[in-house]
Amino acid sequence: MSFVTDYLMNVSIYLDSSLGILLFIFIYIFAVLLLLPASWLSLVGGFLYGPYIGSLIVFVSAFLAASLSFFIAKQYFSSRITKILKKFSRLTLLEGILKKGGLKLIVFTRLSPLFPFSILNYFYGLNNISYKNFSISLLCILPGTYLYCSVGSLANNLNDIKNMRVSSNLLTTIISITSTALVIYFLTKYANEIIQESSNN
Repeated sequence: MSFVTDYLMNVSIYLDSSLGILLFIFIYIFAVLLLLPASWLSLVGGFLYGPYIGSLIVFVSAFLAASLSFFIAKQYFSSRITKILKKFSRLTLLEGILKKGGLKLIVFTRLSPLFPFSILNYFYGLNNISYKNFSISLLCILPGTYLYCSVGSLANNLNDIKNMRVSSNLLTTIISITSTALVIYFLTKYANEIIQESSNN
């Protein structure tokens, strides 16, 4: 990641313009597509554009990157994964769980820190998830986006961001623990239901 940070430091003077915002969005999308951590880029967005405008720019960047990842996975890899699913019952079970869980399960995985943002985008593209539910779930990243941009706006320069850490407050901790617990609960619940339905047939 250091080479990207160094690059951003070199072009930071240009990122403050309208074209610079487009460049930032492109860099953000590129990072997410390559499964690189995007949280530090959210800090950069806050530093460059402030907590409010920065949050808007980062959210748009993340939304576009996530959507692109979703459609790449669905277009080029979904059919191959479907063939693999037919060979492994556990993977078929997972697909059934996602189908049963629908939007609420997608939302809880978005809120849980156990599931990396970039990987989830590809993962849902590989499964029978509608883009409508996928895009609605992206609204869940708004609070975290604002948090990171707010912290990033406190930096004096880009070099400070390398050493920044975002501490969870009580609310984010409660949301993280609750959403993770609900993900585990629903995974177990739907798995048992599917197994029960299979045994009855």
